[in-house]
Amino acid sequence: MCKSTKIFMAVTVVTGVLSASSAVVKDTRNGIYWEDTPASAKSSEDWKDARRRCERLQLDGMTGWRLPSFEELLSIVDYAKSRPAVIAPFEYTAEESYWSATPFSANFDRAWTIDFRTGETYYSYKRTNHAVRCVKEIVEPRGGVK
Repeated sequence: MCKSTKIFMAVTVVTGVLSASSAVVKDTRNGIYWEDTPASAKSSEDWKDARRRCERLQLDGMTGWRLPSFEELLSIVDYAKSRPAVIAPFEYTAEESYWSATPFSANFDRAWTIDFRTGETYYSYKRTNHAVRCVKEIVEPRGGVK
């Protein structure tokens, strides 16, 4: 049985900072790319396997993916929507909880998750299965050449 506690946070979503291209969403506000593939709407992994999945991900010719922090994951929640409660332009979002990389400080056997049915936040045992959406830092080319 999975115990969870709800934490509600107020978040302001800034529009105009996301753009989608193929299987990747570019988030210039947070300086990261987001995975947006059918796998990100279907995957169900425990926390260790979720981290491993992101580390092994190759998407649009890019490597170096990771699990998002709790704050990064929270930044794509749209509380005006439900089922799924995610901002545009994401196409693939499961109506379930997603892992963050952020451990729950009171018990390191748990980590923070966000339920994209409603946007509610929880901490969950790391052995529990949840969906996975990976992120990667945006690295601009040196010298300003694109």
